[in-house]
Amino acid sequence: MRIVLDTNIYISAAIIGRVCEEILKICRLSKLEVFTSRDIIIEIETKLKNKFLWNNLQVRLFIENIMEFCNFVEISEKIIHLKDDPDDDKILECAAASSCNYIVSGDKHLIKLRLFRNIKILKPAEFLVLIR
Repeated sequence: MRIVLDTNIYISAAIIGRVCEEILKICRLSKLEVFTSRDIIIEIETKLKNKFLWNNLQVRLFIENIMEFCNFVEISEKIIHLKDDPDDDKILECAAASSCNYIVSGDKHLIKLRLFRNIKILKPAEFLVLIR
């Protein structure tokens, strides 16, 4: 199974834990193929530093941790799809570039789509049910 996790999954795992932290643990220990991109990593770093006031060391360690189980993809196609929240297009770009099966997101704009180019978009709890 090939998946892309939205930045909000990583951030929620780091800050809140619970379902999103469990998803990251499963990703680390399973045969799931998790994909990310430069833009996704930059957004995670920026939010952890600016919104949650993490220091550089904390951010670096968290990014190193997730890169242990993530596959990095180069974005080859610029996607402009979400007019309400164009920042979320980076998730669609990563999903398209990695030919993934699922996007896992807590973002209302992505969840509202439910499907993008035959890629299912699931809420974190829905994804947990699927992989258990």
